Amino acid sequence: MARQERAEQTRQRLIEAAAAEFAAHGYAGTSLLGIVRSAGVTMGALTFHFSSKHALADAVQGAGAAATREVMHGAESAPGLQGVLGGALALAAALKTTPSIRAAARFTREGRGAESNWYASWAPQVREGLVREWPEKYRDSALTPSSATALLTYVLAGFEATATARDALRDATGGESQGELVQALQALTVLVSTAEPLRPGTRSSLPAED
Repeated sequence: MARQERAEQTRQRLIEAAAAEFAAHGYAGTSLLGIVRSAGVTMGALTFHFSSKHALADAVQGAGAAATREVMHGAESAPGLQGVLGGALALAAALKTTPSIRAAARFTREGRGAESNWYASWAPQVREGLVREWPEKYRDSALTPSSATALLTYVLAGFEATATARDALRDATGGESQGELVQALQALTVLVSTAEPLRPGTRSSLPAED
């Protein structure tokens, strides 16, 4: 095996190990020592490829964003509104199985770098798809493409957050929280199909956000 190929394999192994550590423990709770142990490489190998923890986290963030775009691109094959909402369901599944996506989402939740916004790698695409595919008869309904995008975003944020607190949430809710969040995503399709027009002068009972 060529030296360059071995070096690339080591780099990828480090990114994968770091993604799992960052997803589980967050940026502050992850150590470089833990990453090299998980990757099965030396500290020298890590510092050869990444000058700092920050640089390694950036690589994980990039890998997570790329994996997210790949998931969303794969979901585009389904037609219409179901395809758009199917992308959100596919992303929920990927959050559960792909550490780099989970780590990228957690970095954003923790406020690590305003330029590294995981939601920006998929939410605009979902909103554009909803605007494009929104049924004409529901153009004046209480549920709009913008509010549906917000709902999807909040549910997926909760899906990522529950990955590190499953036992506590199970005790509090009496059920499997992630499974229930997936059901919430699926229920959005029903909400869209049954949304009724908002009568003139009707306002939401929820307080406006400051």
